[in-house]
Amino acid sequence: MRLFVIAETELCIPRALVIAQVEDIIYSCATNLDAQVIVVGDNFPEAFMQFCIKYETVKIITNKEAALFIKQVTNAAIIHFGVNVKWGKAFPSYFIPLSTPIQTANLSFLSRFLLRRKYNTWLAKSTKVLCNNHWGLTSLQTYYPLFEKNIQQVILPNMQAPIFEWQELSEAKEKLTNGNNYFLAFAPVVRFTDILKEFSVFKKWQQTTMHLVFVFDTKQEVAIAHQQLKGYKFRQDIAVHLAEEVCLEWIAATYAILWEGVDFSKSRWVEYAIQYDVPLLFDAQINLPENWLKAGENFAFTEKQALSNHFKLYYKDEVYRQARARMGKEWLHLLNQNSIGQELFNKIVLSHII
Repeated sequence: MRLFVIAETELCIPRALVIAQVEDIIYSCATNLDAQVIVVGDNFPEAFMQFCIKYETVKIITNKEAALFIKQVTNAAIIHFGVNVKWGKAFPSYFIPLSTPIQTANLSFLSRFLLRRKYNTWLAKSTKVLCNNHWGLTSLQTYYPLFEKNIQQVILPNMQAPIFEWQELSEAKEKLTNGNNYFLAFAPVVRFTDILKEFSVFKKWQQTTMHLVFVFDTKQEVAIAHQQLKGYKFRQDIAVHLAEEVCLEWIAATYAILWEGVDFSKSRWVEYAIQYDVPLLFDAQINLPENWLKAGENFAFTEKQALSNHFKLYYKDEVYRQARARMGKEWLHLLNQNSIGQELFNKIVLSHII
């Protein structure tokens, strides 16, 4: 049997997160020698190519090659993350949504309308819609109640985060902040100046080389942020980057991470950060599901001096910072323990094509 995994998406998701999901699928299927995983896509990073080489049952092909190859196949299934492929219509199709158009605010009205229509089609035509964590499941159930019967949470074993040597993290910090410590912030651009004001309070309280690194989803948001940064007193300590640029070294080397205005598409990075002992701060507006609330601290970022007080607290109290990081690790361990006995990915997908 063959499992065609299309490593592309029309949703606004950093490709690194799609590839991480593909790696999890490969890892999940590794012990099943009867299942060949066919990864479909182009221009993969070298690290992913090397990862696939380790597995004899994994093959990488292009979309054009897949369209020809699948004609020779009688027993297969398609897994995608939000993309249309004509060549896979004859086989069961499983949609793993890593985000939703509803939570994508950076598209034009027409683009969002067309994407929503495609998204509804993916939900309706899939054999199953699979969510690999409760944050994604509750989001789908909230926004798409008409498809609830077809939406199911599965347990897809996550790959452990890569281990970095201190030299690698030091090099990443050197490139990102000239070697200085930094807070990482995933936030909407409309909150950029307000967060800068909170950071200013922290910088005036303590003369420090601490940096603040913002991550935005689009080039337009990055351009807006750079424009608003002009004239800011501590602009030399601010960096602005695209989500596509984020690498795990940035996450592993950060002092703490602020999550505001994000959806479940970033959940994989949340899990990686916890593995790297990075404490997390969540804005209460995210409305995390109950079993995600202890992944980090939850409070309203919009309250005056809430962020600046947390900047101060994490900076001056290393014991507290480490305690918050341990809280995340305890949460992740408990979450994984509670997952034992739930439906596994192999049961849902591979059992249908054996």
